[in-house]
Order: sequence, then C-alpha cells, then structure tokens
Amino acid sequence: MGEKSFFFNSILTINILLLLLQLIAMDIFNLGFNFPILSLVTPVLCCINLIFAFYWFLQFKWPFFLFLIVFAMSFESWQLLYQFKSKGITTSKGLTLMSYNVRSFNRYDWLDIKDIPSLIDDFIAKVNPDVVCFQEYTLETAPLFQNYPYKIFRPYVPKGKIGSSIISKYPLFNSKIISFEASSNGGIQSDIFWNQDTLRLYNLHFESLRINSKDTLLSSNYSEKFRSKVKNAFETQKQQVFEFNLLSEKNKFPEIICTDLNNNAFSESYKNLSINRIDAFNEKGSGFGSTYQFPFFPLRIDYIFISPEIRVLDFVTHDIKFSDHNPISAKLELN
Repeated sequence: MGEKSFFFNSILTINILLLLLQLIAMDIFNLGFNFPILSLVTPVLCCINLIFAFYWFLQFKWPFFLFLIVFAMSFESWQLLYQFKSKGITTSKGLTLMSYNVRSFNRYDWLDIKDIPSLIDDFIAKVNPDVVCFQEYTLETAPLFQNYPYKIFRPYVPKGKIGSSIISKYPLFNSKIISFEASSNGGIQSDIFWNQDTLRLYNLHFESLRINSKDTLLSSNYSEKFRSKVKNAFETQKQQVFEFNLLSEKNKFPEIICTDLNNNAFSESYKNLSINRIDAFNEKGSGFGSTYQFPFFPLRIDYIFISPEIRVLDFVTHDIKFSDHNPISAKLELN
C-alpha cells in the first residue's frame, strides 16, 4: 500500500509541476517574464500533460480533473497549438496564397530524394495557388513555374544566391527588399492587384534558432551553448519583428504576411508579430498544423498573417516531405 501511495504522490507531484510550467509558458498568469527556453518547449509540455491526462483517465483517478481545469484556463492558448477542422464548405473562390520554405530546393542533397525541384513544381501545379511566397529560394535550382507569369526574387544579402521569391498569376508591383541589420535573413514586399483592390504582400524569413542534433538541455557539454544560442536568436528575432512592425506602420493597404518565423506560437516573437493581425491557422486550420519536421513533437513555425479587413475562407497545412518545412496555404477574401 505504501509503495502505491508513494508512486501516486510522485507522479501527481511531477504532473502538477508540469501543469504549472505549462500555464507559465502560456503566460496565463501575465507575469511579464520572458523565458525563451520555456516558450520553445511549450508544445512538449502540452503533449506530456495530455499523456498524463489519458493516464489518469484510464486509471479513473481524480487528478484527471486537474488537466481539465488547466485546459479551461488556457483554452485560447491551446488553440494556437491545435485546431478542430471547420465543417463549413467554402464556395467563394477567393485568393489562394501559399507560403513555403523550400530549403534551396535540396541544393545540398539534405534529402535522399531525386529531382526535388521537379517534384515541387508538380506539387505547385497540382494545388494551383494564385500566389506563392518562397523562403530559402535559389535561382540556380528553381523550376520555371510556367503557370506564373509574374516572378520576383531578392537575395537575403547583396549578391547572395539564397533569398525570398514571390510567384503570382496577378501583377506584382512596387517590389522592395526587406533587410535586417547584421543578419543573413530578410524578405521582400510587393503590392498585388486583385479584384480591383491593392493588397500589400510581405514575404519574411526571420532569424533561425539553428538547432542541431547536439543541442540539449541535459548534456553539460552542450546545454550552456544551447541556452545561449536560443537566447541570442530570440533577441535577434525580437529586434527583427520590431523593425518589420515599424515598416508595416507606413502601409496603407490590407496586408498579407507569409513568414518562416523560426519560432512557435507561444514565443514573444509571435506575440509581437500577431498584434492587430489574424493568424490564418487560428481561423480555418486543423490539427496541430505542424510545419517543421522536428522529431517527436509538432512544431508550427510558418505562418500566414492577415490584417482584419481580410477574411480567411480556408487554410491547409500540406503534408509533403520535399523540404524540412511543410507548405501552408490560405484562401482569402476582402471583407
């Protein structure tokens, strides 16, 4: 009896601590603190606590109700992680827009798949979006995308080979490069004329965390480097989002932002970028919406944001493995 009681109390204590960490990571208590590592692992905490909830439910134990209480407290934050598919049927045509980090079309053979450019070309032709925003695009290996008469490309750094690209079935004009100070990341902006309206389109790639297989919080050899790497990347992202928001304030048109934010929806970068904007996934997405192929848990780091005068008709996270990112697409219309 004593061993069972000790096991129960131990598991319960661990679960309560993890639930508290989850609430802090989701900023439910509005403490005003910024914990980069904690926000980064928020999806992991959610998944672990969900496993605990199933365990208590199957055991018919009262701690299951702790999860329900925490879930009720953090319901809006859970929606950043998981969405139930809308049952509504979309009949309006709208403007279909895709965002896709293509990882230079497998230029360095990261994936053991032949002819990635051709496969991506076929995929784009099949989905047939009106506009595609590419991150980590390179002209050297890019397909022709013959169904798209309007194309722009801007390297992240002067004379660079990798950058952002937009391909479109509608005219693109007033295109400009977006550069971030002391960074190899950046983006482009362009106006698009659609249905007699002008929309401002931003295609952005923010600072990468550059996480690799050696990064861990458990190994003394790498944990300090990992924490330092994450902290520096978060600070850089914060500054880049600040710079972009200053740029966006000068815009007078309805805006669409396609971005590889390189951070999840619980991060300070996401919070600052989503101010007065709508996350298309939250409107019409489904499931976890994972966009980055990270082992063991879902990671959504690619987004389509829109200004309030634009409505989301549909949103899809495409399950293809031609890059380390999954493409996302949204069907939009002006209110």
